[in-house]
Amino acid sequence: MTPSINFQPIADSYYVVAGVLLLLLLLWRLAPISGELPPPRRRILFTVRALIFLVLGFILLRPTLVFFSRLKQAGTVVLLIDQSRSMAVPDEIRGVSRFEALRETLRKNQSALAKLAKDVDLKVYVFDSQLHALPVKDGQIELPSEPTGDQTAIGAAMEDILRETSGERLLAVILLSDGAQRALYPRDLPPQPVAQRMRSLDQPLFAVRFGKSRTAGESRDLALEDLIVPDRVFVKNELKVTSHLHATGYTNQKVRVELLFETKPNQLEVVSSQEITVETADERVPVRFSYIPEVTGERKVSVVVEPIPGEALATNNEQNGLVRVIAGGVRVLYLEGAFRVEQRFLRRSLDAATDMHVDYVRIDPNRPESRPADLEKRLGPGSYDVFILGDIDSSMFRREELKRLAQTVADGAGLLMIGGLQSFGAGGYAETPLADVLPIQMDRFERQPLGEPIRPDLHYPGPLRMVPTSIGLAHFAMALAPSPQENRRIWESLPPLDGANRWSGLKPGAIILAEDNQGHPLLVVQFYGVGRVAAFAGDSTWRWCLHGYENAHKKFWRQLVLWLAKKEESQQNPVWVKLGQRRVPMGEKLQFELGAEDPMGEPIPGVTWKVTVVTPSKNKIPVTVQARQQNWVGEFQQTLEAGDYQIEVEAFQGSHLIGRETARFLVMKRDLEMDQPAADIALLTALAKTSGGECVTAEDFPRIIKEIEKRTQSLEVPVATRRSLWDSWPTLLLFAFLNTLEWYLRKRWGLV
Repeated sequence: MTPSINFQPIADSYYVVAGVLLLLLLLWRLAPISGELPPPRRRILFTVRALIFLVLGFILLRPTLVFFSRLKQAGTVVLLIDQSRSMAVPDEIRGVSRFEALRETLRKNQSALAKLAKDVDLKVYVFDSQLHALPVKDGQIELPSEPTGDQTAIGAAMEDILRETSGERLLAVILLSDGAQRALYPRDLPPQPVAQRMRSLDQPLFAVRFGKSRTAGESRDLALEDLIVPDRVFVKNELKVTSHLHATGYTNQKVRVELLFETKPNQLEVVSSQEITVETADERVPVRFSYIPEVTGERKVSVVVEPIPGEALATNNEQNGLVRVIAGGVRVLYLEGAFRVEQRFLRRSLDAATDMHVDYVRIDPNRPESRPADLEKRLGPGSYDVFILGDIDSSMFRREELKRLAQTVADGAGLLMIGGLQSFGAGGYAETPLADVLPIQMDRFERQPLGEPIRPDLHYPGPLRMVPTSIGLAHFAMALAPSPQENRRIWESLPPLDGANRWSGLKPGAIILAEDNQGHPLLVVQFYGVGRVAAFAGDSTWRWCLHGYENAHKKFWRQLVLWLAKKEESQQNPVWVKLGQRRVPMGEKLQFELGAEDPMGEPIPGVTWKVTVVTPSKNKIPVTVQARQQNWVGEFQQTLEAGDYQIEVEAFQGSHLIGRETARFLVMKRDLEMDQPAADIALLTALAKTSGGECVTAEDFPRIIKEIEKRTQSLEVPVATRRSLWDSWPTLLLFAFLNTLEWYLRKRWGLV
């Protein structure tokens, strides 16, 4: 470019320059050249002064000579190559694997990459769960022989690239991948936010896609999608296990599915099997098993489908779970007819006890099909320890069923009926075999027909405070605190009930454990045969939980059921541990809760914990827990090994050991790369678009290189070279010479 001259006057003002020059002219005017000098000498002296004036003006204007040139800055282009195992899937043209197609793409474009490397700093990385740099020379890249990575951490790799090139001018990132993000913590960073940041930095991502969204291997597959198994079951009771088989590409073929149970520690045995016929090309079939465990403890359960020749993936042919088989305990059948709040809170309180198992059945009067076909069998001896009848009309039962229930209670089971619109006499039980079993008197005139307006003469309106009698305060079921005084105080502080059933009388052998504040009986018990029976007129103890008395609610209902089951001497382990889940996907964290309670269910103060997780390889990893309200919580993150884990918990009060507890959980075997090896073209397209780049096929890779070459033009920036003229030594010498010459001439000619 043509050089130019720029002026920067002193004080950035031409007026200042003009003022200084005018002042100089004024001074010269006051000291004029003498008229006695001959004209030649006058002209010489005038010329010298004029030159001084011009040089001074030149200096005051401060002229600078500017030369322009173009300088090319350094730029970086990153090639990011996927080396995870899903790149080995052979779904490219002619059955070539994705990685071989990628390798061929780089080979064909070697010269173009070499040319690009002359203009920019070309950096090459391969990635799986981590980022690895590769050398590049003359466009040739030494790729690994096979893709072996077990994860595809696209987001983390992009983040690593931005960190590696921090401080450099990153022109573009070229991602060669199948686009399926499959990563575990802590490398499971989502790539979308990174792509957004790249756009704000003008660092576009160009994606070159490989693979198909649905692979040939996926077209023929047998996969067990889930495993539904109860958390606990009583020994020698029926254990029901359900899974779902997703069969693709096996029309009209039979497959064998097996149930395995841990009959001995670490020893799985096939306990049941069945053959399933797959009828369509893509079918989801429920698989149900039933088994009666004969041993107690935490036991492993597995459902396995036998692989069929030609099945590409076998890692999804198995599902594992855990069940706690409880010795003894209390088995409860809870029957309800109305859908009400009380049942939800009651069940939750009973389920909180590890030695209780509640089967809840709602028989809807408007849906006859909701009635269990085996109800009479369930009401027979040996099935359950305690039966709870909620707001359910007697017409929902056959007479033979209630007769069987009465005999079961007489033989030693417990029975509890809870207040409701269709409970007791209002529900028609005065004319059923339960009339002799219940501790209250009923008659047929108390009937409350279904669907008709409520009879107020059968109910006490609330609020009603539940007050223990003197007998009740000493009864096991009513003991909410160790001391009578504290027990009475807690009962007095409980919120009142919304109302209660009105009974016409009590049986001679009935014992009143609680009344309302007006002396009406609320909780009455009696013995029937060798069994125990209780009648509770209320149905709104759920309000206790809403007002902060959840522990009192749990104690009352648990102790009442234990008394009915004749197991009031039963004591739970003071230490307990609850797992957020029994089956944890590999790489995900497990959350758990701990607690230590005294015999009355109150949290033990001042507890310290020693928590250890034993991995499948028998490594012991300590885990810290934190206090949360009345309990403690912890989490375990190191689930990178598939198999059986065990949490071992010890609770101490000072140096005294309070108790121990263990709990098992399974980390499910998962092949991140091959369980679902389909390419995710949609993700690549979205990332490229978000960052300001483009997603292309391998055939368009040369065009992407040319696009990036165009971006290298932005690396050339104009550079200005400045050379100031006014402060150079020739200018200063000229100015000094002219002033000296003027003084010398004036002195020589006698003017000074």
